[in-house]
Amino acid sequence: MEGDTRKIECRLAAFDLDGTLLSSDHTLSPKNREALQALAANDILVVLVSGRMHRSIQPISDQIGLENPIISYNGGMVRHATTTEVYHHTPVPTDDAMAVVNDCIEQGLHLNFCLNDELYVAERNAWSDLYEARTGVPATPIGDLRELAGETPTKLLIIHTPEKLQPLLRRFQTNYAEKLYVTQTQAEYIEFMNPEVTKGRALTALANRFNIPMDTVVAFGDSYNDESLLKTAGFGIAMANAVPPIRDCADFITTTNDDNGVAKAISELIL
Repeated sequence: MEGDTRKIECRLAAFDLDGTLLSSDHTLSPKNREALQALAANDILVVLVSGRMHRSIQPISDQIGLENPIISYNGGMVRHATTTEVYHHTPVPTDDAMAVVNDCIEQGLHLNFCLNDELYVAERNAWSDLYEARTGVPATPIGDLRELAGETPTKLLIIHTPEKLQPLLRRFQTNYAEKLYVTQTQAEYIEFMNPEVTKGRALTALANRFNIPMDTVVAFGDSYNDESLLKTAGFGIAMANAVPPIRDCADFITTTNDDNGVAKAISELIL
């Protein structure tokens, strides 16, 4: 609840990136960086959790100085930040991946094909440029994504205008029900993952690996794909800029991502 000042026990703190830990310009503020460093100094396991590719999260982890596992691809991959160790990987089945590829070709939609932590596209365009500007990951154009038939990508991502994506989201969720986890992560993004993938499941597996009780796990988020994260954690914190379903399921609402909401909640509730 907003305004709550009780201190909570925390042994693991999980942070979504875009719209949560990062400002709207997709940068990490000094106050938020220092707050996460303070958590780590107090022996709290700090975990970055994002729909982004691992390679896009790594530089942010390095800025903070973390040497912990990273949950990437909305939970599709859990990989250590400073080693090559992969704790967990759940890719999209190849037949389902190609069904999405063919759907996008028929409708003229831009699609990111994330394979082995590399980003493939049919061609570079304004949408691939937007994604690179936000995440720092350049796209590799291959002409026809059907050339990747037989591969199992970690994630597929459509990028388009919010007006175009709203009706598409409902249709894709219906068409791929029980086959794929389809969610909207930003106004311009629709993402497709293995149906076993959620941020919450990855967080639970990681907490179990380190023998950390879930009631001592705190999670921060703002968007639809953060619902499982906040509901799984012992204490869920939503940003003031969060979408209504995330605000509704949170135990506490902090200030916005542009007002160092993460640092403020850490100061008020944890440290």
